[in-house]
Amino acid sequence: MVKRVLKRDGRKVDFNNQKIVAAILKAMDVTEGGEDIVLAAQIAKTISNLNQDEMSVEEIQDCVENELMNSPRKEVAKEYIRYRNKRNIARKAKTNEIFEDIIGAKVNDITRENANMNADTPAGMMMKFASEATKSYVDDNLLSDPVREAVMGNYIHIHDKDYYPTKSLTCI
Repeated sequence: MVKRVLKRDGRKVDFNNQKIVAAILKAMDVTEGGEDIVLAAQIAKTISNLNQDEMSVEEIQDCVENELMNSPRKEVAKEYIRYRNKRNIARKAKTNEIFEDIIGAKVNDITRENANMNADTPAGMMMKFASEATKSYVDDNLLSDPVREAVMGNYIHIHDKDYYPTKSLTCI
């Protein structure tokens, strides 16, 4: 029986088959056949009963795809795969867009954002790349959903978010 999930950022969390049900229902929702809670729950139960203590997010998603492909609702598998690919592209695109902004930046607020680092130099630009990639990583992998929503809605601000994974309280 699956007990733990290895997240993309390396964290281990308790397995929750309701997350599988929710993901399948989202894929079903955009198909002509609509939602089928019984099938979604059946697939989640099949995966939760696998003889493994721990599985990665990717392994679980692969199992969901396989179960959907073996079900009568193959169109749901197609939508599930499409959404999964779109999320992977979005994760990469977000970082690529940030990097392109840094490369194209002139002397301005982006290059002079931090008084301790001059992004006009090669070393400063590398530090800026690392800083921005880390902020993206924090948003996508370390913040809980409610905190992420609060940050995105400008209800809270995490100053020096790039220091967040270091567990340093320097500027938080």
